Amino acid sequence: MKKILLTFLALTILSSAQESSSQPQANEEEAQKPRYQIELEALTEPQKEKYFIHYFESDRLFQQKRIFECLNELYELHKIVDTNPASLNLLGACYVEFRNFNKARSAFAKALKESPGNFNVRFNLAEVSFVTQDFKKARTQFLSLKNDAQSSPKYNKMGPLVDFKLLLCNLKLNKVDAAKSILDGIDFLDDSPLFYYGNAALEYFENRRPEAEIWLARADRIFGENGGTAAWQDTLIEFGYIESFYGGDLEVDSSPIGE
Repeated sequence: MKKILLTFLALTILSSAQESSSQPQANEEEAQKPRYQIELEALTEPQKEKYFIHYFESDRLFQQKRIFECLNELYELHKIVDTNPASLNLLGACYVEFRNFNKARSAFAKALKESPGNFNVRFNLAEVSFVTQDFKKARTQFLSLKNDAQSSPKYNKMGPLVDFKLLLCNLKLNKVDAAKSILDGIDFLDDSPLFYYGNAALEYFENRRPEAEIWLARADRIFGENGGTAAWQDTLIEFGYIESFYGGDLEVDSSPIGE
């Protein structure tokens, strides 16, 4: 979960008002604005300045893993505007770091309400289902994300990681053929670790640990630079196929649960 998506929504700040305060906006255009944008535009200049100080500071603190301090910044931020899906997404990510998945799910759900269909927030909700071992729900959520990733160039780079998590959900649900089919047409020429990590997962499923570790070592040689396999490795830790670097602190049953 360290790599839970934090791609923030672009903040649209008074772009039309800055161009000309004398140009009235059409009513239908105003109605299409998300609530958080309307609330941000209604702020005074001092309030906006204060808001964005808290906003960017919270992001900086989270990147530094200073989660308690990040939560404090978000608390102050949400005193001003508490409907921005970007800050709600970050709030959920903070709770994930504490493994408080109920609060994380609540924050992500609120973010999704403010930004219906948002891919990144839906991914985070699927991740919560995954790490809380609700694999049936996670599978449904990842299938929906897979369809979106395939149809939108904006998200297709996330497709391989979605496929990998879907493969693991299928293994957990004993849908072995469905898991294997995800690797159909994928080979070592693919520009993601899916081929290697997918085959490693299948080897782990068959209790062939040495073979699985060979696949992981190959992936690390090819994609490991600059943390290229971190999200994939975290996924296997959460799933229970490889041990946490913190001494096996996660006790996860990775055996199939059947239908």
